[in-house]
Amino acid sequence: MAVHLRRARPALTRRGISRQANRMTEKMHTSWAQIALLWVAGLLAAAQFGKISLAFPAMAEIYPLPEPVLAICITAVSIAGMTLGAVAGFGIARVGAKTALVGALIFAGILSLVQTLLPPFSVMVFLRGLEGLTHLAIVVAAPVLMINVSAKKDQPITMAIWASFFGVSFAGTAAIMPALIETVTYPGVWMLHGAAMIFIAALSALMLSPLPRAHAPWEGYVSLHKRIYSNPALIAPGLGFFCHTLIFVALLSFLPAYSVGRFDTALVASLYPLIALAGTFLAGFLSRSIAPLTVIRWSYLLSVIALLVILLVPETARPYAAGVAFILVGLAPGASFAAIPALNLTPEAQSQSGGALAQLGNLGTGLGSPIFALALTVGGLAGLVILAALISLAGASLMVWSQSRLAAR
Repeated sequence: MAVHLRRARPALTRRGISRQANRMTEKMHTSWAQIALLWVAGLLAAAQFGKISLAFPAMAEIYPLPEPVLAICITAVSIAGMTLGAVAGFGIARVGAKTALVGALIFAGILSLVQTLLPPFSVMVFLRGLEGLTHLAIVVAAPVLMINVSAKKDQPITMAIWASFFGVSFAGTAAIMPALIETVTYPGVWMLHGAAMIFIAALSALMLSPLPRAHAPWEGYVSLHKRIYSNPALIAPGLGFFCHTLIFVALLSFLPAYSVGRFDTALVASLYPLIALAGTFLAGFLSRSIAPLTVIRWSYLLSVIALLVILLVPETARPYAAGVAFILVGLAPGASFAAIPALNLTPEAQSQSGGALAQLGNLGTGLGSPIFALALTVGGLAGLVILAALISLAGASLMVWSQSRLAAR
């Protein structure tokens, strides 16, 4: 009798409780209205970058400074993600994803409204740093909420939808920004952005349900990173995303000039991010039947071939070869976000995995352009493509390593 009682106890272990909690929060049907709401929150978060980077001439009229100095207003938003991504994942799990999202949207809206007062440049940089904290909270909390309002079978699709938020936001912002500036002035654009943030915060407070909160004690900055980065389930999605961000922005910045063929450079530059989105959505469908880490691995392996083909084909065929490469490169972010719920069952683990992904994504975006600019200076198009191929090989290797560690666990 005693033996049977001892064997029954594992159902009460932490892992057993976590699985029970996950089943309690798992949805039978996807709430597409809430998915749309959270996606719009992501679009507005991405616009925190786009409202400056896509309107540099208007920004220079307000602050007549050199472009490298003005660019600090963009970098200031990224710093929070680079340094505090994992911390944000921990904190959001503690306070609750809904509370974090609503609070971040409200604070972001207020900051955008304050910026319309056109404070001194040093104050503007400080406000942009605070805006970076709100951006980080939104992009970590929103996908966790999205996972938990999705049916299990739809989670790869909803994560692919989420992964598209940055590209869609930049394309949309670029399309409407000139007309908005002409109609409401540039500070008026910031005012509209702030009002939209606060409106979405109100809708989120009304429409979203809270998730279970974590109660783990704060373990210290270094210990937190050591624990998360040593756990393959938590870090594998971020590793897949890191290699993507390392090459994606750089390819968008530099490759169009070398792969226009018979087309206009501006047309090619605007089409490549949209083509990549096709790969991102395709990754969602593939991840329903294939392990997301496997999708990432094949994305990078096939990208190596597609990138090298760009060097081998005639110049007139380069835009088509580059288009195929962007589709394959675009698979990685969709599958990386799909890997978060595939590998992590609870909102707490999903928050921490999402925080690590945000941290590595910001790091990749920050490092990519400088190292690719150096490769371009040294080796031209060949240097650009070969470096992208090597990073893709590294991405595939990281996925093999992650899958072997997961199998060992």
